[in-house]
Amino acid sequence: MATSPARTPVRLIGPRAHPLYPALLPIPILCFTGALITDLAYVASAEMMWLDFSSWLLLAGLVGGGVAGALLIVELVRARDRRALLPHFVCLFAAWVVEVFNSFIHARDGWTAVVPTGLTLSIVATVLALIAGWFWQTARGHMVEIAR
Repeated sequence: MATSPARTPVRLIGPRAHPLYPALLPIPILCFTGALITDLAYVASAEMMWLDFSSWLLLAGLVGGGVAGALLIVELVRARDRRALLPHFVCLFAAWVVEVFNSFIHARDGWTAVVPTGLTLSIVATVLALIAGWFWQTARGHMVEIAR
């Protein structure tokens, strides 16, 4: 079938406007989840290697989440319907702030770096990051509908 050359171009908004953001979003989600897993491994074994892994995963998640968050702020400024992206932004930002505090807790020595505060913060941040990912899928579907 032939398409009409008189079609008006669709303005790309939302997730389709910045293909870099969807590529960066999994970094904090996976790193924060990995930090929780390595915290659980540390609690089970008390091996310092797991504490080091947690610290590195927190750092990678904070850097990746910071870059993704900066792109998300640009996206929020550009979006016509901010209500679709706002819950995602709030959850991702909350997870990032919790992990900043968790990173400070993980800077302690030994057992107190993880138990009980570090593990609790890892659980909270992982849940928030996973909820943010779910909100992203919801917002993405909503924003694509608006663009059509």
